[in-house]
Amino acid sequence: MTTISDTVALLSFLIAHPGITVAEAARATHRSPRTLVEELNGLLMCGVPPYSPSDYIGLTPLRAGDDSPIELHYASHFSRPLNFTPPEALAIKYALEHFSHGVDRETLAQISGLSAALESSLGGKAGAALRSAGRGFVLPARTERMRAMIGKLMQASEDRRVVEIEYYSSHRRRLDKRRVGVFEIIEHGAHFYVYAWCELANATRHFRLERIRSARVLDERFDRTPPERRDAGRMAPLFGGKAKERMLVRLDEHAAPDVVDDWRGVEGVKIKELPGGRAKMDMPLFNPFWALGFVMSLGEHAELLKPTSLRKELQGLLKDAIAAHA
Repeated sequence: MTTISDTVALLSFLIAHPGITVAEAARATHRSPRTLVEELNGLLMCGVPPYSPSDYIGLTPLRAGDDSPIELHYASHFSRPLNFTPPEALAIKYALEHFSHGVDRETLAQISGLSAALESSLGGKAGAALRSAGRGFVLPARTERMRAMIGKLMQASEDRRVVEIEYYSSHRRRLDKRRVGVFEIIEHGAHFYVYAWCELANATRHFRLERIRSARVLDERFDRTPPERRDAGRMAPLFGGKAKERMLVRLDEHAAPDVVDDWRGVEGVKIKELPGGRAKMDMPLFNPFWALGFVMSLGEHAELLKPTSLRKELQGLLKDAIAAHA
């Protein structure tokens, strides 16, 4: 099946080799002559109103023999330098600025080069707007640290390196060192989580990024692959044994979409969607330890309504946490 990227690559090849025959182009691009001509004829259907397809790309001859040279004709505005409106120029500037945080040096150099090229190439109102605009993102030091941490952990994941982290556990109420193998970084609601294999737990875990105090990438490699289900090793303890109570959690409009999507269809879980994108989740309570971690992981976006005993325990945990960090 031919994709858009395949056709764009073919077009770029033909522009770089004017006059090439159908047979030569087919051989060079690993196509049959018939397939090549069919793709080229498909290009004639490209167009954006008010332009008709023939205003964009033309091809001669339309029914070429294998030895016929291919000649492309395209609209004159393709050969003119690209320009942007002031809003478009600012959008690109701020997008580049946004992605420059927390990347490695090589990527940062590429982004800086793109920003400089954009500024030097634009004239008129777009160029003036770009040069007079200030920074679009003034990030606090904490956000900068988190972006740098994400960059380091993602690189460790790509290199399959073991990472030693210092992690504050809200359950143990202490800072521990753990050796982990990072699978991916997950954005869930208002928080980022590191989905990883934890040697201490001998299972997969979700580590809340903001609770990682430091991370040191080791020379050791890890070869584990993530389980088929992302929640394996974390949610398994929730559904074991006999449930004595049920837990009711109210989710605001920020947490509800993702959480409801994760839990929809799970046996024993009842979901009631509320106006404004909010929701209530009623689920069997097997493991209070897990339940407290689940609710706390959602921060201010979740409220534990029942059971009362677990709600009081959660209040105690939060008071202790506030006292520890006051």
